Amino acid sequence: MLILLIASLFGLLLLGVPVGFSLLGSSLIAILAQGTIPLQAIPQRLALGLDSFPMLAIPLFILAGTLMEAGGITKRLIALSEVLVGHIRGSLAHVTVVSNVFMSGVSGSGVADAAATGSALIPSMIKRGYGKGFAAAILGASATVGPIIPPSIPMILYGSLAGVSIGKLFLGGAIPGLLMSGSLMIVSYMIARKRGFEKRERARSKEIIRAFREAFWALLMPVIIVGGIFTGFFTATESAVIAVIYSLIIGLFVYKDLKIKELPKKLLEAVSMSSSIGVIIAASAPFAWVMAYAQGPAKVLAMFQSISDSTIVALLLLMLILLILGCFLDGMAIIIITTPVIMPILAQFNIDPLHFGVILAINVMIGTITPPVGTLMYVAISIAKTSVFQFTKEVWPFFLVLVLLLAIFALFPQLVLFLPNLLMK
Repeated sequence: MLILLIASLFGLLLLGVPVGFSLLGSSLIAILAQGTIPLQAIPQRLALGLDSFPMLAIPLFILAGTLMEAGGITKRLIALSEVLVGHIRGSLAHVTVVSNVFMSGVSGSGVADAAATGSALIPSMIKRGYGKGFAAAILGASATVGPIIPPSIPMILYGSLAGVSIGKLFLGGAIPGLLMSGSLMIVSYMIARKRGFEKRERARSKEIIRAFREAFWALLMPVIIVGGIFTGFFTATESAVIAVIYSLIIGLFVYKDLKIKELPKKLLEAVSMSSSIGVIIAASAPFAWVMAYAQGPAKVLAMFQSISDSTIVALLLLMLILLILGCFLDGMAIIIITTPVIMPILAQFNIDPLHFGVILAINVMIGTITPPVGTLMYVAISIAKTSVFQFTKEVWPFFLVLVLLLAIFALFPQLVLFLPNLLMK
C-alpha cells in the first residue's frame, strides 16, 4: 500500500497533474487498492486538513502582503535598499537581495516577495546588462529568504502540525535568514567583479535619511508582528489579523497609494493565492493519513535506525531526502506529508523539533529554485522572459552556498536556537 501510494503520486506528477490533485489521486488509488477503508475517509480528512486555527494565519498574511504591495510599500523598500547598497558593484543584484529581506518581514511568502520585487527590478537589471538568466537567478535565490525571516508561512504550517511554538520558530529563522542574505550578496559581488557589472555613487546622508523616513511605516510592521508574538501580546494567527489591519491603514491613509476601488481586486488576488495553497494543504491530509495507516513512519524510522545511530548522520540524511523531494514537490506538500513521518525520528535521535522546523523551512525554500517543479524558479523566469536552462545555469552558485549554509545550520543548532532561548522561555 505504501509503495503504491508513493509510486502513484510520482506517476501523476510526471503526467503533469497539479500537485494537490496528485496527492488526492494517489490517496484514492491506495485506498481503492486496499479495499477495506471506506471512501468517506477522504472527504473527512480533506476537511480536517484545513480545520486548524493556526493555519488561518496563512491566507491573512498573504492578504496583508498583497495590500502592502498595492499600498506602495514595495517601491519604498526598494528605494531604501538602493541608497543602502546601491554603491556596491553589481548594485541591482544587492538591491534585489536587500529588498527581499525587507519584504520578508511583510508577507511571509517567497512567491509574493519575488513577484513584487521582481516586476520592479528584473527589467532594470536586464536593461543595464546583467542578463536575463542572472536577473532571474538572483531574484529566485534572494526570495528564498522570504519565509525564513519572520513572518513565515512554512513555519506556521510546520508549527501547527508539530505542536511547536510558532513564535519561537519565527525567532529561530532570523539569524539564518540574515546569514543567507549576506552570503548571497557575497556571491553576487564575486560574480559582479568577474563580469564587470555596474556600481553607483554612494548615497548622501540626506538621501539615506529621506529613504528611511519614507519606509518607516513599512519597516515597523515586522517589529509589531514579531514583538507582539514573543511578548505574548498576541498569537501568530492574531498577528496576521493585525498585519491586515495595519496594511490597510498604511496603504489607505498614510501612503495613500491604495485606493478603495482596488480592494476587491486585491482581495481576489489573495483568495486565488490562498486557495492554491489550501488545495495542497487539504489534499496532503488524506495522503499523510494513508501513509500513517500503512505504517510509513515506523518503516522510515526502522530504516534510519538500520543506517546509523548518529544524530548528525540522521539529520544530514533527512536534509538530503528533503532536498530531493524539493525537486518534485511543492514546499507546503513536503511539510504536511513529511512532518508526521519525521516526528518519531526526531524523538528517537534527540533532534530538537524547533531546530528542525527552521532548517526544514530553509530546505523546502531551496527546493523552490530547483527544476523541474521550483515555484520561485517559474516566477523568476516568467518575469525575466527567459528559460529554465538559463536560470539553472546562473543559479547554481547561489544554490551551492544555500546548501552549504543549510548544512552549517543543521550541524550548529545554536545558530537557530540562540534567539528563541534568549527571548522566549
